[in-house]
Amino acid sequence: MVRMRCREEQAPTGNHMGEFIVSLRGWHPALAQAELSALFPNEEVKPLSSPRLAQVKCPESVPEFAISAGIEAVFKSGVNIEWSDEEALLRQVRQYLELFPQGKATCAVHAWKHDRGINGCSRTDIAGKVGGILSRMEATIDLENPESTFGLLLDGHSQTVTFGWLLNHGPKGDSSIERRATQRPFFKPVSLEPRLARLAVNLACGSLANGACLDPMTGTGGFTIEAILSGRDAVGMDLDNEMIQGAKLNLEWAGSKVNPFVQGDATNIKPTLPDGMDTFSGVVLDPPYGRNSQGSMDHHDLLQKTLQSAREVVRGGLTLILPTEPRTELLTQPLQSDERPELKHYAWERLEEMLVEAGWHYQNAWYVSVHGSLGRVIVYATTVPQD
Repeated sequence: MVRMRCREEQAPTGNHMGEFIVSLRGWHPALAQAELSALFPNEEVKPLSSPRLAQVKCPESVPEFAISAGIEAVFKSGVNIEWSDEEALLRQVRQYLELFPQGKATCAVHAWKHDRGINGCSRTDIAGKVGGILSRMEATIDLENPESTFGLLLDGHSQTVTFGWLLNHGPKGDSSIERRATQRPFFKPVSLEPRLARLAVNLACGSLANGACLDPMTGTGGFTIEAILSGRDAVGMDLDNEMIQGAKLNLEWAGSKVNPFVQGDATNIKPTLPDGMDTFSGVVLDPPYGRNSQGSMDHHDLLQKTLQSAREVVRGGLTLILPTEPRTELLTQPLQSDERPELKHYAWERLEEMLVEAGWHYQNAWYVSVHGSLGRVIVYATTVPQD
């Protein structure tokens, strides 16, 4: 029996315009799901049976789809069905194409898979047969430069097929590869991958309408670069003028001529902020550690005072990235308390106490592997209302 993943359990008519199925990248589905919920806080986000699929109800014109680090592709009025056989799938696809015709637009079919795909379902064969359906419906096929692209996704985890017209022809490539930290003119070995920096910004700040991003330990500028390239206002701050000059160079290399960087102390943020920039939608922190830690303040004092200082100007979220002992990767869900790896410089209990003392409410944490002897946790917290 074929089950439609739509608003109603019926043919594709149950999936209304304005409802999208989102395909997420595989490098960390749990973080991608968290980012999705942050970017669409006032909309309806429903996880589907695969950790790499979710349904979102929102206007098509929203820019958040384009700035996400975790979104691979977006199906407009998408349909997600359990796989049974080819005939049933093609019947549902035909119904969908009759319901959502593209008029005289030239079109193409793109099929891909998650994990190992679905046994007995060849994505190339299915794509060819869907192309045949379109041709019989008098559509013009243009594989080089189509005006519309029909997508088919075979998900091995859930044994489902997702299909529909794709927003911006997805699945989009990961543009962060072009901005990897090692290619920047000013580079330090501890620099975060751009995709993780982008996700951290989106998780902390939420939708673009929320406001600016605060990066009070900017270092080589990774968080601020991703915030600016996303279309956000941002302030990147560092105590070291060499870092500020290097971060400016990196942002210019990334394609922006704005200058959001200021020299200042993360433990005393307010006095350094530019005029008119006194409230932020989120703060992102990747504190220095080990031999890269500068100054006489120890790790605990530096983090605690920074959390307190940031709380004075932030009215949204906090993404905090900390080094940990390695553990096996857990990519499909947040860390439970008994799954959290040992932190390099803190005990978890003390970290949570510091958050509470500074006016933050711990929400979740996720683990990201770095290499065999090092990992990172991404901690997400939100502001506690102040009296």
